[in-house]
Amino acid sequence: PMSPPSGQPLLYAQPYAGLNGMLGPPAPALHHGLRDPLGAEEAGGHELAASPPPLGPPEPSDEDAPSSDDLEQFAKQFKQRRIKLGFTQADVGLALGTLYGNVFSQTTICRFEALQLSFKNMCKLKPLLNKWLEETDSSTGSPTNLDKIAAQGRKRKKRTSIEVGVKGALENHFLKCPKPSAHEITSLADSLQLEKEVVRVWFCNRRQKEKRMTPAGVPHP
Repeated sequence: PMSPPSGQPLLYAQPYAGLNGMLGPPAPALHHGLRDPLGAEEAGGHELAASPPPLGPPEPSDEDAPSSDDLEQFAKQFKQRRIKLGFTQADVGLALGTLYGNVFSQTTICRFEALQLSFKNMCKLKPLLNKWLEETDSSTGSPTNLDKIAAQGRKRKKRTSIEVGVKGALENHFLKCPKPSAHEITSLADSLQLEKEVVRVWFCNRRQKEKRMTPAGVPHP
């Protein structure tokens, strides 16, 4: 029997070719304002790096997933409601930590409103933000209750952990002045949007940690 001539291409050598010779599944449709981070999951403070949308023809998303138009409409309505209720993006991120245990940074909420998260992460965040709106509405809309929700978010945030950027600012200040005055604590708390008591306790704990780390007989810097 004759062998096929060398160099003859294989039948299915085409990239992504299926058994029917068609190209494999195309990339999901993205709104022009969305940037897919190519599957990168949120890390650390839930930050996402933006990247150009993948090439390829659009394909309808899963039945349960919202369309890009739905996400765009929700993001627009959410921003309007948030501003009307008097909450900052940071307040929302902290309140999500109180309600669901996942604290999101102000940057992530900002990117959601600007449609700059991946389609996948937009879909993940939408039900959480929608639930937050429902919880806020159920508080009867009184300023007292709305303030309470925001305060709960801030309280939960400080009790669990301090953001990396804020912690870095506190560390820098500690290196310059390990024992700040009451006035300095107040000024620092205002600049970092923390309560004075949180800053005071942080410096107390940091000084205790420094004592434990410093061998006996070595003067404190």
